[in-house]
Amino acid sequence: MSDPTSLEPAKQPLRDRPRILTKAILADLADDKPTIESKTENVRVTRLGWGSFWLGQLITLAVLAGVATWFYQTQLLPQIRSATAIAPTVPVTDTSGLEERLSRANDQISTLQKQIDTQSGERERTQARLQEMADRMALVIKQNAFVPTADAAHATTAGAAQLAAMMPSVSPSTSELILLKERNRLTDYADRAIATGDRNALQAIVISMFDPAMKHLRNACEAEFRRVQNYYEYSISIDPGYTLPLQDLFKDGSVRAEADLTPAQLIKLMHDSSQAWENRLRCAYLLRASTDKETNAALLKTLKEDLSLDVAKQAQSTFEKRVGRKFRLFDIPTIEAWWETQKGAAK
Repeated sequence: MSDPTSLEPAKQPLRDRPRILTKAILADLADDKPTIESKTENVRVTRLGWGSFWLGQLITLAVLAGVATWFYQTQLLPQIRSATAIAPTVPVTDTSGLEERLSRANDQISTLQKQIDTQSGERERTQARLQEMADRMALVIKQNAFVPTADAAHATTAGAAQLAAMMPSVSPSTSELILLKERNRLTDYADRAIATGDRNALQAIVISMFDPAMKHLRNACEAEFRRVQNYYEYSISIDPGYTLPLQDLFKDGSVRAEADLTPAQLIKLMHDSSQAWENRLRCAYLLRASTDKETNAALLKTLKEDLSLDVAKQAQSTFEKRVGRKFRLFDIPTIEAWWETQKGAAK
C-alpha cells in the first residue's frame, strides 16, 4: 500500500484532501523559514534607521535655535538698544503763544461782528427813513398835482374821499391806503414815546403837525400829541423810593447823603447824558430846594434837550414849583416866551 501523500490530490479520496493540503503547506513553510528570518532582520534594520534620522533632525533644529538665539543676543539686540538710545527726542511744542494769538483773533472777530451788527441796524433805520421820505414825497407830489373836479369844488368835508376826488390819478382806495399808512406812522411815534420815553418820537409828531404836506392829518397829529401828554401828566415811570447811588457816583466818599449835594453837582449830573435817566430825573427833582440863580435856566435846558420824556417832565414840574406857575406839559414855546418876560422884568 503506497503513501497517501505521494498521490496527487486529484487522485486521493475526497475526505483526505484537507489533511494532504495542510501537510503540503507546512512543508513549504519549513522550506521558506530562512527567507522569513532574513526579511525580519531587514525590517528591524530599517526601523533603527528612521529613529536615528528623526533624532538627527531634532538635534539639528536645537543647534539652529541656539545659533539664532546667540545671533539675536550678540548682534541684533545691541543694535536695537543703541538705536533706541540715540533716537531723537521729539521736542514739546509751547502752545501758549498760539493760544494767545487765538484769543486775540476771537476778540477781533467779536469786535467785527459787533460792528457788522451796528452797521446792519443803521442800514435798516436809514432804509426806513428813506421809505418814509419817499412815501411823503409821493403824497406831496400827488397833492400838488391835483386838478379839482366839479364835485370837489363843492365839497365841504375833508378826508380820503375828498382827496381822492381832487386827484383823478389816484383812486379812492389808494388814497385811503396812503392816509392809513401815515396815520399808523403817527400812532407808532406816540406808542414809542409812551413805552420808551423817546423824545425823538414825540418830536416827529410835532414836526408832522406843522408840516404842510401833512395838513390833511393835522387832527391826527394833535390827537397823538395829546395822548402822549395825558400819559405823562398822570403817570410816573420811576420807582417813588428811588435814590441816587452815591457810592457809585462819588467813589471818593465825598458825598454820603443826597442832602450833601450842591446845586452845581446836581445840575452837572442832570446834564450828563451818560447817566441813567433815573439819576437825571432824581437830580431834577432834588433841585426844587436849590437857591442857585442858574437852576431855572438849567431846568429849561433839560426840558428842551433831554432825550428822556420822563426827565423832561420832571424838569418842567420842578420849574413850575419854583416859579409858582402851571403850564401845559411839553408846551415849550409858551414856557420860553413867559420866561423871557420874567427875565426882562427882573432887569
